[in-house]
Amino acid sequence: MKELAEYDRAAHDWLNQIPPMHWERSHFTGRAISDVLLNNMCEVLNGKLEKGRDKPIITCLEFIREYLMKRICNVVKEKRKCQGPLTPTTTKLLKKNEQQAAKYITRWNGGGNYQMTCTCRKWELTGIPCKHAIATWSELTDNGEIVGELYTWVHKVYLLDTWKAVYEFKVEPLKGRAMWPKSDYPTRIIPPPYHKMHGRPKKKRRESMEERMSQKEKSSQIESVIASQSQTQGSKEVEKLSRKFGSVTCGKCKQKGHNKRTCKGQGVGQQEGGGANEGHGQE
Repeated sequence: MKELAEYDRAAHDWLNQIPPMHWERSHFTGRAISDVLLNNMCEVLNGKLEKGRDKPIITCLEFIREYLMKRICNVVKEKRKCQGPLTPTTTKLLKKNEQQAAKYITRWNGGGNYQMTCTCRKWELTGIPCKHAIATWSELTDNGEIVGELYTWVHKVYLLDTWKAVYEFKVEPLKGRAMWPKSDYPTRIIPPPYHKMHGRPKKKRRESMEERMSQKEKSSQIESVIASQSQTQGSKEVEKLSRKFGSVTCGKCKQKGHNKRTCKGQGVGQQEGGGANEGHGQE
């Protein structure tokens, strides 16, 4: 945090306002069995639902249902290829930690204790034994201790049986709208009045306040860099990237204050007069 304060004081003050348990791995509780700091899992779901988000509610729900059917089907096919007690990703991470554990030495005191310094907290946070824990497990095995297989030290959420149980329930197919039963209820519900909005319908999700603030900060940083470049380059002018508070130039009459779509010929007379004066002067 001291290094961050020297690099960017504003970022340091902003982080100080947030409890460390929400953004710092050293303060995580380990309850979630994950050390992920990003929202990539939510972004993946948002990306998959982007094509159906702008559809009517029933069409959108049908899109989600069909996507879940395909998702579960793909996972079932992948599970049939798996071998071993752990999921494929967990198996790769555990093998990687085993290779790194070969570089560490664990000291045995002759009793029931072993000396190994571990400050990464990865085993506590993720549920997968880190390189320090695996080095200790290897020393326990060499000394004849009954500690079981290495995969038994992994949290149960990473077991292949747990993965299968998560996708045990299936999304059943439904009949098309043409085959839906007709309702006998006398009251007919009509759709609400629809007003067509200007422009293209938005498909991207609404950004949070933090994301919008970060973009503004980035744009301000870009503008400051451009301003510094313009000072070093002397008289060379550098245009700003943002159009906020900028003057619009018309593509037809080349006058400022309006665009090509709203042009009413404000500068046509000036251009023609200027051309006639120039011609008279040449004559």
